[in-house]
Amino acid sequence: MKLEKYLKAENIFIKDSYKDTDLFYADFSLFLKKKGIVDDNEKIKRLFIKRENVQSTAIGRGVAAPHIFSDEFSEFILTVALIKEGMEYKAPDEQKVFIVFLIMSDDRDVGLHLKNLAHIARLTRSTALGERIKDITDATQLIELIKEQEALI
Repeated sequence: MKLEKYLKAENIFIKDSYKDTDLFYADFSLFLKKKGIVDDNEKIKRLFIKRENVQSTAIGRGVAAPHIFSDEFSEFILTVALIKEGMEYKAPDEQKVFIVFLIMSDDRDVGLHLKNLAHIARLTRSTALGERIKDITDATQLIELIKEQEALI
């Protein structure tokens, strides 16, 4: 499995910082609407916030991997958000999150969600992705770093 199969540079979301995950999800959902990926950004924002309120999706080492299902998605979507200065995310290691892998689809792709979540966990546990992310300035560099780190696992 390779994340690059699903990543598109135009769908990479890069911001400097966020005060909290609610604001992040609001902006990210609006980004999806502007990209034509979803029609109802408020619904998507609520789904992400609801998921985060159940349990933090931060997995440590500067990484989070929220995942939602909605009929807003006609296909499996994987996007990445880079938060350059990091943000609080209730991570198990109590560190800020700098990279967020957002997994979205309708409810037909449960297996693909699980495979991607497992791959992201291996990638972040086995490589220095979370540490190296701080030097990234654009979407192309981010995708190249992910490819490079995937080659190590």
